[in-house]
Amino acid sequence: MKRRQIWFRLWVVFLIHLMIKSFDLSFPNGPFELSLRSLLFSLFFIVYGLLMWYCADRVNCFFQHLVRNQGSERKRIALLTLLHAVFGFVFLLSLNHLYRLGDIVLFNNHKVWESVLFLNPELTISLLCIYLIVLGFDGYFQTQKRLQEQLLRAKELEKENILAQYKALKAQIEPHFLFNSLSVLSSLVYEDADLSADFIVKMSKTLRYIIEKNEFHLVKLSEELEFLKAYFFLIKIRLGEGVFLDVELEKSFVESTFIPPVTLQLLVENAVVHNKYNPDDPLKISIRKEENHMIVSNNLNLRSDKETSTQTGLKNLSRRYELLCGQNVEAEATADEFVVRIPVLNTTDYERFNI
Repeated sequence: MKRRQIWFRLWVVFLIHLMIKSFDLSFPNGPFELSLRSLLFSLFFIVYGLLMWYCADRVNCFFQHLVRNQGSERKRIALLTLLHAVFGFVFLLSLNHLYRLGDIVLFNNHKVWESVLFLNPELTISLLCIYLIVLGFDGYFQTQKRLQEQLLRAKELEKENILAQYKALKAQIEPHFLFNSLSVLSSLVYEDADLSADFIVKMSKTLRYIIEKNEFHLVKLSEELEFLKAYFFLIKIRLGEGVFLDVELEKSFVESTFIPPVTLQLLVENAVVHNKYNPDDPLKISIRKEENHMIVSNNLNLRSDKETSTQTGLKNLSRRYELLCGQNVEAEATADEFVVRIPVLNTTDYERFNI
């Protein structure tokens, strides 16, 4: 907890304690009475109040989890308020009991408490109302703070996204890419007119997708796979039986999952660039799902003529996921396989960053 927040809560609890003491007739000289009982009461109330606030923060996370699937927003707020009211009442009842017990044991004030009910509604109910009001304001300010943080994260993500998309577009139109594609196309024109037409369509799709999706932070996984299919068509025509792509994803998962655009293309391109491929020992790339991650893996047969990878693309991709969901992209190389684990993002993530 930040120091500024601690001081703020300390002042709030201190002011509430002064208000309680002002209405407590057992302190005839007012809230600033200088006596052992007055000082102990102040210390006890402030410490207990700060403890209650801290516990309220912790149980609030649990309460939020309980009511997250309870229909409308109004219903969730009502249930959340009810749960906090029960929690606050139990906590304040214990405060009243400890105050009563300490006053009797330490200061022998039996007579002060003879006419006071065990529940002491004047204290517990009033403090419960104050607790709910303070909790409501605190929740409002915390929500506003999180909203500002999300806006800042969204702006930062936008910069990262533009940079990543620019690099992806640049990679696609680099001379070697165009040269290889056009070389394949020139030979296809004379050999197979229909195939060359398909090649041109797929090539235009890859470029159009990157340009059109440049403004989005996330796209549907189904769209990304369609783009990947067009991109891999170009690779397949050029490399033939030297490379294979196997996508093992259920339709329901594909339709409900979102992904930063050009993510899969980047990973497939990395596999092709850094590995050997031939019909006798083909490069096999697979995409599948494992729990809360999507796995992109390929067998390792590294090219000896390539420089050591700087993993710039993976670092950039991991940074984008960190901004999106607070998780990283995990990459691991074994003796015979390279595996990349991508966190699965859902509709909530899409709505947060594509409003």
